Amino acid sequence: MTTPESGVPATDPAALAARRRTTSRTAALDGAGQPALDALAGARVLVVGAGGLGAPVLTYLAGAGLGRITIVDHDTVDTSNLARQTLFAAADVGRPKAECAAERVRGVDPVVEVVALAERFRPEHVADHDVVVDAADSVEVTRTVSDACAAARVPFVWGTALGYDGQVSVFHDAAEEPVDFHDLHPEALPDEGSCAADGVLPALCGAVGAVMAAQVTALVAGLGEPLLGRVLTVDARRWRWTESRLRRGPGSVRPAAPTLAEPPRIAPAELARRLADDAGIVLVDVRTDEERASGVIPGSLTPDDLGASAPDAELVVVCASGKRATAWARRVIADRPDGALPVTVLDGGITAWRQEGLHTTC
Repeated sequence: MTTPESGVPATDPAALAARRRTTSRTAALDGAGQPALDALAGARVLVVGAGGLGAPVLTYLAGAGLGRITIVDHDTVDTSNLARQTLFAAADVGRPKAECAAERVRGVDPVVEVVALAERFRPEHVADHDVVVDAADSVEVTRTVSDACAAARVPFVWGTALGYDGQVSVFHDAAEEPVDFHDLHPEALPDEGSCAADGVLPALCGAVGAVMAAQVTALVAGLGEPLLGRVLTVDARRWRWTESRLRRGPGSVRPAAPTLAEPPRIAPAELARRLADDAGIVLVDVRTDEERASGVIPGSLTPDDLGASAPDAELVVVCASGKRATAWARRVIADRPDGALPVTVLDGGITAWRQEGLHTTC
């Protein structure tokens, strides 16, 4: 889904005057001035993810005076997002994050072109952008972003936040000293941790996201030195920031693609039909106890309840959106003997199930 771009012409006097006031503090920076504003006005930035990290990134980029901002996020706003995803309010619950974020950006700067893509990231999204911000906080998405940016010779800003720990860096495979995400994490491992399961300090997302936004203005307009070849790590228990150097070794190679099987997916309506037909499906809900307390699909078991009681049963795995369910299903598939019944993921998770008006029980 694509929402329309900003409808205010770039030559509208009132809008341009508003932008000048918005960017006046940036222009006043030492070494900035009109050249920096011109560089920002011509920049096209892609932000992948409008969640815990994407929200503060977009908050600061909204008033940076950029030429175009493209926002990619397939998710919808949930009440659990509101503490750390500061672009959103209670009235936004259930709406696509990309569209809500685009509205907030336009509300700050009516001149900037904003494109909202309520879909998953695809490599072709990188085309026609000068900088990419990877705020999806997913190892699997980052590897795809890294490869797409390397192919397009575009730098990208990366950040992560989980629990009390965060990191930020800048990667550019076409730089004079090339470095990309594979140099930081050469092993092609799947996502494991999640904010829902492990928690995250809301202010940590803001701190990491603010640094990520600053990397964009550094890359585009030279406002500070970007973290290229450096990884900034924050321990939010003690608020200690440390920096590590990152270099590509002479024998560095890109990792092979993960060998874990991609589990099939089932749509909510099809799952409901099969459950009504008593198809012998075993539902496994891998969400936290707190999440399950808000409602489960009737008959669901937890992974602990499942145990070894149904080693060959047909499993359908459920989480909030499908991400954790996919990681859990991959591990089960890898451990299952050949010929075992399938392990399937509920497409879109419990969020999609509820959006289709299907029943849950406490």
